[in-house]
Amino acid sequence: MEKKILIDALHSEEKRVAIVEGDTLVDFYVEVASKEQLKGNIYKGVIARIEPGLQAAFVDFGQKKQGFLQIREIAPDFFQNKKEGKRPRVQDVLAKGQEIIVQVEKDERDTKGASLTTYLSLPGRYIVMMPGQQRVGISRKIEDRDDRDRLKELFSSLKLPKDMGFILRTTCSDISGEELANDLKYLTKLWNKIQAESKKASAPALIYKEHDMAVRTVRDYLTSDVAEVLVDDETAYRKIKEFLRRTIPWRKINITYYRGKEPIFSQHAIEEQIARLNERTVSLPSHGYLVFDKTEALTAIDVNSGRSRKEENVEATAFKTNLEAVEEIARQLRLRDIGGLVVMDFIDMESAKNRREVESSLKRALSSDKAHFDITGISRFGIVEMTRERLRPSYVDSMNTKCLVCGGAGILRSDEMVAVSALRELHSKLSAGGVKGLTCRLPVESANYLINTKRSDILALEKSFGIAIVVMGDTKLLPGQFALDVEGLKETQKEAPKEARKEAHRTPRKEHRKEAPKEPQTEAAQEPQALQQEAPAEAQQRDKPKSRRSRQRSRRRRERESAQQAAREETQQNSSAQVSPGPAAPEAPSSGGQENEAETPRESPEEAPSGMQGEAAAEATREPQTEGGEQAASPEAEAPRDTELLQEQH
Repeated sequence: MEKKILIDALHSEEKRVAIVEGDTLVDFYVEVASKEQLKGNIYKGVIARIEPGLQAAFVDFGQKKQGFLQIREIAPDFFQNKKEGKRPRVQDVLAKGQEIIVQVEKDERDTKGASLTTYLSLPGRYIVMMPGQQRVGISRKIEDRDDRDRLKELFSSLKLPKDMGFILRTTCSDISGEELANDLKYLTKLWNKIQAESKKASAPALIYKEHDMAVRTVRDYLTSDVAEVLVDDETAYRKIKEFLRRTIPWRKINITYYRGKEPIFSQHAIEEQIARLNERTVSLPSHGYLVFDKTEALTAIDVNSGRSRKEENVEATAFKTNLEAVEEIARQLRLRDIGGLVVMDFIDMESAKNRREVESSLKRALSSDKAHFDITGISRFGIVEMTRERLRPSYVDSMNTKCLVCGGAGILRSDEMVAVSALRELHSKLSAGGVKGLTCRLPVESANYLINTKRSDILALEKSFGIAIVVMGDTKLLPGQFALDVEGLKETQKEAPKEARKEAHRTPRKEHRKEAPKEPQTEAAQEPQALQQEAPAEAQQRDKPKSRRSRQRSRRRRERESAQQAAREETQQNSSAQVSPGPAAPEAPSSGGQENEAETPRESPEEAPSGMQGEAAAEATREPQTEGGEQAASPEAEAPRDTELLQEQH
């Protein structure tokens, strides 16, 4: 059946190419202006980073993401240090800042940058030129032995440039030597132009840009079985004509500029087939179907019999469904450009003959695919594994972006689960503490469920934590989302209690140091110290002074011991006489050697009024005496600890 190439380049945002056989879409390509294809472009780049752990280098070639260059893709001509007999290491043969000529082998995908190679290739109409290589090969799809021998003899008779490798493409199986010579001449001129441009350009820079999609399609897919090429854009039509004039001017090709009012794809009834490329399931003629599931590492294709019931037994139904699936899988791999690892789950078949027939049919269906592939046989579980080269960005990736709501998963949480999840998160925030107020925003349906169904739980949380909780619907939130707005306590409020405790702990000590008087003591104030001198020796030994102030007071006490004894005797003889007030003396240390934090400073006689001086003297004469004739220490003068010690002694 004759083929047609339909090129829809009317809109600059999206260019599409379809290859049809009759009314069946057999191949499809799309190029979006927002996602420029870099594959095939040649750049002059700079080594930005060397990764010994990966045995690769990252190259700055003028794009946002740096390119990835593996050690096996580096030609020996770029090695700085060549060591014979040793396997080269990237850190030994390359240096940071080194300029290098690279070609994009794979476009950027997801988070990965473009894959680069230094083994350049320039595809022509019949020949692929590979500078720097020394081999000549023939496409594996030319299987006829006579054709292969004829092409080898024909090509060897041409004048080939030095240090060049070549591959004869599938389209040259039935051409003459003159056509090969013209294509070789075109590629040689192109390579000389690239070399001249690389010497002038400063890295990073673009040296050679691959043809646009319309020209590439004609170059790669215009075979003898193509009856017509239809183009609906005048600019694309002129580019194609110019390319064919330079490469194959002697060949007459039916290329038509389409001027119809109806869109070119709609006229050939393929728009509906293109729209189905986004669908997860694909129907089969016998009412079976295929299911395509894409993961990060592979694509899984599941074959199901569906409503197929026309066969006489289960084995026959499985065999027929699998044969239909083989043809459709090969077609979908090309249309969707599924690359990487592909796993196909066929319906189980007991007959070994049927399994071999399905394997052979799959290989025949894939033989027309331009991408390289490797395939295994059917395992005992009915699984076939294959790897396929990715030629271009897939249609699904080019036309679609990841869903903002589900993140590409294809599923959403229900309104009830969103409300419960928000309630759990709300409880967790309150339990962490430091929350002054809290607002929970949800989609309207989820907010209604939370308010109406979980009202008691919200009230219980408010009562337990003493914090008001606000639940509100937010139309800006996407389904399945929620947000918590937390009003936290100020840092100064959180730290105030701790600072207050520290200040309260420091204040008495500071005041005590400021209030410690240095004037000599009065006889009345020395009375409690004299009483403490008669404490048992073992109590004084147990409560030895520990602080510096206590040691100073003990030293002064020993120096004044004799004077205090005389003053006490004089006070006992003249108990009814007034004692003239003198300067206030510092208190004696407690028996435990600790500072008395409860003491209050006494006023000096010069500062106190005269009336108060007389009252203080009278008070000193009215102090009670113990049974031994000694005065007891007053509670105001002694610390509670000292008072308890005296009570134990008496």
